[in-house]
Amino acid sequence: MRFDSTPAVLYRLPPMATVLVAVTTMLVPDLVRGDEPASLAETAAVPSAEKQPSPQELMSGRGLVRYRSMWRTVQEIELIERADRVNLAQKEWVLRLERLRKRLDDPKQSEAAAEEIREIADPFAVPAIAAAIVKERMPRVRACYVEALSHIRGGEAFAALVSVAVDHADPETRILAVERLQESGPEMAAQVIVGALGGADNDRINRAADALGRLGSTAAIPSLIGVLETEHLVVVGGGAAEGSTTATFTPSGGGLSMGSGPKRHKTRVQNQRVLEALVRLTGENFAWNISAWQAWLTNRQSPTDFDPRRG
Repeated sequence: MRFDSTPAVLYRLPPMATVLVAVTTMLVPDLVRGDEPASLAETAAVPSAEKQPSPQELMSGRGLVRYRSMWRTVQEIELIERADRVNLAQKEWVLRLERLRKRLDDPKQSEAAAEEIREIADPFAVPAIAAAIVKERMPRVRACYVEALSHIRGGEAFAALVSVAVDHADPETRILAVERLQESGPEMAAQVIVGALGGADNDRINRAADALGRLGSTAAIPSLIGVLETEHLVVVGGGAAEGSTTATFTPSGGGLSMGSGPKRHKTRVQNQRVLEALVRLTGENFAWNISAWQAWLTNRQSPTDFDPRRG
């Protein structure tokens, strides 16, 4: 009696056939026994790969949101939408101010429209008002705009009023703006306007000096003394406009350029409005004597009991 697993049929086959069947039985036992073949997964015993997240899932996992064709943070979206609301409100004020301006030309609606303009207090109206002041030709309308700016709280309205006080082409409009600044906060306005004294534009220096004098800013006196006279580089010839000024506060050196090209030389300019502001603020008048003004300033800043001889 045989107890091995060799099928009985093998013992009735020729020797060579018996060898082939035996080899086949060892190599493919399942097929010989009639079993079902193992599945590919079972045979390979390879675990299936995890599903990879999509790009959208990756971005969402980082806290980003698809907004206007870009991936953005929630905070960025809030800033964009806030800017959109501001932009829309400012555009609406442009249209609204245009309608009010048209009503000013109607005798029946003029007074009501002017009052409505003067009472504007919405910060979103500032860009529209600032642009309207520049374009407006009627002094009484500009006065309404200036008053409106003075009623609006916030840094943008304040900056617009300072700009009018220094840069508007009409002297009366500048004075109106200075008067409004005088009522609301002359010290802060003076700190901003002093910065205009350091520019290269002599006309602007004089306008700024006039504003500082009207504001009563004694803190600006040292800066005003510093620009009582300013030095400029003047270009003559070579196609340049006669006497054109290219810069201010030039460094030492230079002089007259030689040759056939444009000639450059330095010139000093006395700033009349600066002198008027100094006289207004100090009650003194040393004219164009800068040394006298500086000596007055030094004496004013020294303690009353200070004796320079004691060191």
